[in-house]
Amino acid sequence: MDKVDKIVKKINDRAEIAIVLGSGFSEAMPKLTNVNEIEYEKLGLNYVNVSGHSRKFIFGDYNNKRILIFNRLHFYESGSLEEIRKLYFILSKLGVKLILMTTAVGAVNNTLNPTDLVLINDHINLTGQNPLIGQNPINFLDMKNAYDKNIIKLATVISKKMGIELKTGVHCQLIGPTYETPAEIKMLRKIGVDTVSMSSALDVILAHSLNIKVLLLAGVTNKASDLAKAPITHEEVLTNGKKMSKKIGELFAEIINTVKL
Repeated sequence: MDKVDKIVKKINDRAEIAIVLGSGFSEAMPKLTNVNEIEYEKLGLNYVNVSGHSRKFIFGDYNNKRILIFNRLHFYESGSLEEIRKLYFILSKLGVKLILMTTAVGAVNNTLNPTDLVLINDHINLTGQNPLIGQNPINFLDMKNAYDKNIIKLATVISKKMGIELKTGVHCQLIGPTYETPAEIKMLRKIGVDTVSMSSALDVILAHSLNIKVLLLAGVTNKASDLAKAPITHEEVLTNGKKMSKKIGELFAEIINTVKL
């Protein structure tokens, strides 16, 4: 992709580990030194401003490791996968080997509650989209280890040592920007879904296709619509995301300190 190569040439920085901050998780960012910020607009990446999401690459040093922090682009912003593809191709060319990813989710599983943290080990993609469609050659990608088992094991060990409770579960992405109907939630529950959001599955498919390892940590911001007592709002999502940010940041910091790529 010529466009991607041109963008990468504008970025005088590189990183092996990236962190994706979902809605309300901005405070999960580790304290970086030697910071270099680059606005998406300057790179020619198209986006829609969404509350709780910055639109820039933030490079910085953390314990002698170069880290890249960014917010994802969503399919609901444009109805096109082009910008999302472009973003992940850029990450690959920047040398990213591991993405620590967060997503704000609704709790489909009845046992989950707001501020619970769920380590995702699989997903169901109900967007009706796949970012690998149209690639030449077609990439018939095995998805068994899309959520890297070794990274999940490492995160589990570290979280226990830190006294941070992590649930595990299956995530589902729907397109949005509407929240799910009660009938849709009942369907998701029947097919084995634990958490749902408007992101992540498409991101994981792209990352996995580029040999980038992924750890996805879902932060429960609200009960699903058939259990919620009040209408679900983006403000509620941001508020509960902020409550979980410190814990997520501490966990990610220790993973960064420990992981070997």
